[in-house]
Amino acid sequence: MNNLKLEKIINKYLKSYLISDNSINGLQIKGKKKIKKIITCVTINYYIINKSLIYNPDAIISHHGLIWKKNNKITNLKKKIIKKILKNNINIYTWHLPLDIHPKIGNNIKLSEKLSIKKIYLPNIKNPTLIGIYKKNNFIKKIKKIFKKFIFIKNKKKIYKIAICTGKGEKYIEKCIKKYNIDTYITGEISEHFLYDIKEYNINIFIIGHDNSEIYGIKTLGKLIQKKFNIKSKFINTKYNNNIIKIY
Repeated sequence: MNNLKLEKIINKYLKSYLISDNSINGLQIKGKKKIKKIITCVTINYYIINKSLIYNPDAIISHHGLIWKKNNKITNLKKKIIKKILKNNINIYTWHLPLDIHPKIGNNIKLSEKLSIKKIYLPNIKNPTLIGIYKKNNFIKKIKKIFKKFIFIKNKKKIYKIAICTGKGEKYIEKCIKKYNIDTYITGEISEHFLYDIKEYNINIFIIGHDNSEIYGIKTLGKLIQKKFNIKSKFINTKYNNNIIKIY
């Protein structure tokens, strides 16, 4: 597969052109023309680059890339990472918000499926949050089995109407309460002051870790590319991300 053709195909599938984003979505660093093997990951970092080189990939596809519109200086560690990428002639692709809200392989959709949450309202450009319901009564057991470690703040006994916004989803909490009357919110991380606001909002919240909340969309994209274009795909997880959050 040609590297520019792959970018065009994924941009079209994820409808990146419709979405305003701080990320530079698509091809961020151009490498070799022909792509036979890819690595997928949530966040590009030095560990991911070094680990990827073991598999000699032609491209790395991430959810969080190296180049952002509001933070685009190439200094310090970022310079070191890019130098290694250029030396090994690797293509770097990134899809951020387009991968969060996609109705089939998006992070919010895939996380809801993993947690057996029945979808009511799908994410969209205006509201990237998924709204769903959970009809059983073992939700804490379910989420604990999948994520092992997380923060759970309990304000209501019942876990039924749930909003999911992967990554840092705090800005949509109030909107989901007012519009959808949710009792539970799931996200990757929130700012410190929102921990106090949750009490006033009177809802439950699960904070499962930013990377942990966003592994399913990028993994699914990698599998889709492998199936459709016969390109070998391997997902690499940042090795420490399961050890940074404790249960409270």
